[in-house]
Amino acid sequence: MNWKNRALEAVAGIILVALPAYPQASETVRDERILSFVHQANLHEIEEAKLAKAKSGSQAVKDFADQMVTDHQSADERVGAYARHHNVDLDTLQRRLAMRSEERLESERQVRALGTATGEWAWTWENAIRSKDNDGQTLEMLRKLDGAAFDREFVRAMVDGHQKVIDRLNGVRDRSIDPDLRNLIDELLPTIKQHLQMAQALQNVVSKA
Repeated sequence: MNWKNRALEAVAGIILVALPAYPQASETVRDERILSFVHQANLHEIEEAKLAKAKSGSQAVKDFADQMVTDHQSADERVGAYARHHNVDLDTLQRRLAMRSEERLESERQVRALGTATGEWAWTWENAIRSKDNDGQTLEMLRKLDGAAFDREFVRAMVDGHQKVIDRLNGVRDRSIDPDLRNLIDELLPTIKQHLQMAQALQNVVSKA
């Protein structure tokens, strides 16, 4: 065994002792993450749509924003009903998942720091955190825009956001998840797909403005 392999084994041993273990997520944790994802997506779409109602000069964009607020509020009421039926407090869940993500991110930062000399360590969890940060950055960008520039960026965000949700839900619905959660996803997906089609059509309109 060469010195590089010995060094890697030594560092791995230190990490296993020093850092908390993160076992493979249980089905319950997976269900919670999916539920939180849908809830946060609804809140984010509603916030962006309310911003469009206040800032857009296009009646077509405002009508679309009205539809987004109505539909995503209805969708989140279904999410809330599921959560209550399963004794889940969505606010508490969000705080707990955020804390768990930060802890995992910090542990992976320590792993990368210890493995920097060899360049052998994977760096993945921060990408998941960055995705959430991007949602906040999109809102901040939209708040700074007006007129046609706002409309173009808002509609682009609607296309990207709804596509992201569709991809995520299609990716998890056939996995081992709670049957009630799968039914909830099946109830929500048609409307989300309709929103994507509406946003894509509106994108052609605002691009010419």
